[in-house]
Parts: sequence; structure tokens; C-alpha cells
Amino acid sequence: MNCLDNKVENIFKLKESKEIFRLGKLFNTEKNHYFYDIGTGKVLQLDEDVFKILDFIFYGDNKIAWREFEESLDEKALEAMDELNKIIEEEDIFNAPVIDRLYTSNHYENLENSVNNNLMQVIIEVTGKCNLRCGYCIYNEDYSGNRNFNNSDMNIEIAKAAIDYTKEHAGEEIAVTFYGGEPLVKFDLLKWCIEYAKETIKDKKLTFAFTTNLTLVTEEIANYFASVDNVNILCSLDGPEDVQNSYRKYIDGRGSFKDAIRGLKYLVNAFKNNPTNSLSINGVFAPPYTFEKVERINEFFQNLEWLPKEVEVNINYVSPGTVDDKEHIKELIKDPRYNINGELINVLEAWGEKKLAKSKSVITESRNVLNEVIKRRLLAVHNRRITRKAQPVHRFNSCCVPGSRRLYIDTKGDFYVCERVGSSPSIGNVFEGIDFNKIKKYYIKDYSDGSIDMCSQCWTADLCNECYMGNYTKEGFNREQKIGNCSNTQNMIEECLVLYHSILENTPEKLDDLNKMRTM
Repeated sequence: MNCLDNKVENIFKLKESKEIFRLGKLFNTEKNHYFYDIGTGKVLQLDEDVFKILDFIFYGDNKIAWREFEESLDEKALEAMDELNKIIEEEDIFNAPVIDRLYTSNHYENLENSVNNNLMQVIIEVTGKCNLRCGYCIYNEDYSGNRNFNNSDMNIEIAKAAIDYTKEHAGEEIAVTFYGGEPLVKFDLLKWCIEYAKETIKDKKLTFAFTTNLTLVTEEIANYFASVDNVNILCSLDGPEDVQNSYRKYIDGRGSFKDAIRGLKYLVNAFKNNPTNSLSINGVFAPPYTFEKVERINEFFQNLEWLPKEVEVNINYVSPGTVDDKEHIKELIKDPRYNINGELINVLEAWGEKKLAKSKSVITESRNVLNEVIKRRLLAVHNRRITRKAQPVHRFNSCCVPGSRRLYIDTKGDFYVCERVGSSPSIGNVFEGIDFNKIKKYYIKDYSDGSIDMCSQCWTADLCNECYMGNYTKEGFNREQKIGNCSNTQNMIEECLVLYHSILENTPEKLDDLNKMRTM
């Protein structure tokens, strides 16, 4: 064996420091062995002998030295060693530089220009009030991660200032979206904002959006939104009547299903004549977490013949900590269908994988929950960065550029990075504008400094879907919360790599459909 310039020996010596684990990930499908390289984004298929060498380097006995390992190899393994040396050299794998910060140019050099001249979405909280008290809502009194429901309404002065700020800082396209509470509690103010935005923001592509529980939608309200171009409404609906009513209730405990369905029908009928408008549905998957429940939810939406085929349906788990599901999970894990090595499986995603195996396409029939479940699983791998040479950069996880990609304005006119983040430091207000010092401190420096020791040693850093959401308190970045999220993220990304490459081996034509799917 030619040990001159032995690349394998170099990576072998990273075992002791455990730095090897930041460079990539070995994973297996039922048919093949693979290595994902973080520096280039490449995934390389490995033969059995090369895989065994790498498997030992990653997971073998740390007490065995290089020479002892090399001398133990038979002729076939030595040939595999030569092959591995060539792969490392030609593909520039195992060569990701150590980085000292998370980085995108828009978080650093282009920050002020991005925020001042390329605002993409503004989220205006017209009210903190809601007419429902959903059992899993993040604004319930029992959940500490967010504010509670309140009686605060935005006044017209703040609403006007919010639209004026948007006009001054919007990019070529701007989405004006509305938030609550339930935004339709303040329909009159929401309508005023739309009309004022149409009147003042004339030189941009303007869209409007909001999420509603549907119960306050009347025929008149539906007809108004249908009269406005480029309106996108996300409708909260969990599924059939018993599923919806088990958590989505009025303050007095009544179920909301019938009112929600009535409101959805009003919107469907009104939107028929305006092709620029769209509806989508989001449901919350709350206990019991069973395959049968997911299937019933999916069948419910597929059987709504009056619901247009183009309506996307998505379901997500409840936010962590909003529902006490410990006893349910303890019982569920006794069922071998939901238990792998003593751990509860991801029921939604396991259901999606089973359905996908039987389908001809990643994009299935209309109104199918599977489309969104699979999209979450596969798009990050499909759209990953792939370069010929290793790059000295880790992106800023999946964090938006604060104040540019989206800007959340609460009822008082204070600016926040996102409506999904929960309690977090403000970054300005409608009257004084953006505070760049706060963005740079709380959302760039503190986030990067608090994450870099973890991210620089993590093989998932370039596929990571972590962002500001779930990692902040009112005081700022919370490192402990982020650490708690990391292992789940790593497991999820490994599962995504396995699923993607299993499809690639067996039915690669299915992956072509991912090019038709849009990311959020």
C-alpha cells in the first residue's frame, strides 16, 4: 500500500479528539452504505470494504493506534484503503474547515441593506383576543413559552404606521399578513389595513394572508376577501368532527366543527371566481397519536368533494409543552407498532413513509396530508448545497434575516423577529424604526456565539432546521433550550437521508416530483 500522502491516516487520527464526527455521517439503507460529507454536501455510495474501514474509524476502539490498525488489514482491505484515499483526494471529502461563526452575507455585510430595502413579509397582530380556547394553544395560561390571550387590540394609528413602515422598506414583492388571537375578531381593522395598503403600496407586488379558525367567517366576509386579489388564507381545521371538537373548543366548552366547516364553505364558494386567491388547511395532531387517527384525518379531507383539489392540507404535532401527553405516550409505547428500541416513533412520518411506499409519486392525489409530511422529510436533502470543493461556511442554521424575511408587529407597535418565536427581545417599533444594535446583539452575535461550539462540531449543521423559534426567552438567546433540540434534529436528519436514498435506489422517478414542490 502506498502510504505517501495517506488521507485515511489523517482522518484516523481525528478519532481521539472526536473531531471526526463533525465531518460527516455514515448511514445505511436496506441495500447500500453511504457517507454524507458536510464540507461539500456530497453523498457517496460506499462498497462493503470501504464502509468497514470508515465504520471502524468512526465507531471502532479508540485504543487501537493507526499502525496496529493498518497491520491488521488483509490484502482486500488494503485495496479498499487505497480506494478510500483516492475518493478523499478526488472528492475533497473529510476536508470541511473548522468555522468560528455561523454565517450568511445577509446576516453580516448586507444586513442593513436587507432590512432597509428588502422587507419580504410583515405580520401585523391586529388583536390578542380569540373566541376559542383550543386545548393545545401556545397562548393558553398553562403554557409559559408565550404571552397569554389578552384583550389588547391594535389601534388605527399603529396600524397605519405599520403599513407606512412596510411601504418604505419593502422589496419588489411584499406580503402583508395578519395575526392574533383570531384576526377576524378585528375584521374591520384588518379590512382597513388591506384597503390602506392597496392605496399606498402601488409599486410593489402586494399579497395578503392570515390564519383563521374559520368560525367567524360569514358570507359577507368571504365575499370581501374574494374581491381582493392575491389573498391567501390558512384555515385551521384538525379533521373530522370528533377530532376537531376534542381540542378546538369555544370558551364555554362547545365544539367548533360545524361553525368552522360553514366558514370554510363560504370561503370556497367565494374564491371560485378569483384565481389569484388561495386557501390552505393546517391541522394540529394531538393525542391520541395513532396511525388510525392520521388515516381518518387524511380520509376526511380527501372525501370533502366540495374542497378544491389544489388546497394543500398539512398537519403538525402540538407545540412541546402545550399538552400533557406523558401518560398517553407511556401507553402508546407498549404497542410494538410505535416502539423502536424503547423509543416512540414519529407517528406522522412513519405513516407518511408507509403511504409513500405504496404510492406512485411523492406528490399524491389532491388534498392528501402525505404531500406535506413527505415535503418536510425530503426537501432539505433534495435541495441541499453541493459543491465540488469543501466550503469554509456554515449557514446561519435556518434562521431568517431578522427584520427582512419577516417582521412581526404586535398590537402595541413593537417589532419582533417572528410571530412563531414566542417571548423574545424586541427589535424596534413602528415609530422609531428598527434597532440594528438589538438585531446584531440578540439575533446574530448571541445566537452565533451561543451555538458555534455545538454547530462547528456537528455533521448536521448545513442541513439543520433550527432557527430562532423555541430558542429564546424575553431576556434573549437560551442555549439550554437549543441544546435540548439538537439530538432530535440530528436523528431526524439521519432518517431523512435514509428515506431519500432508499427512494433513490428503488423508485428514483418519485424524487423528480420534489422539483415541483415549493418550500415555505
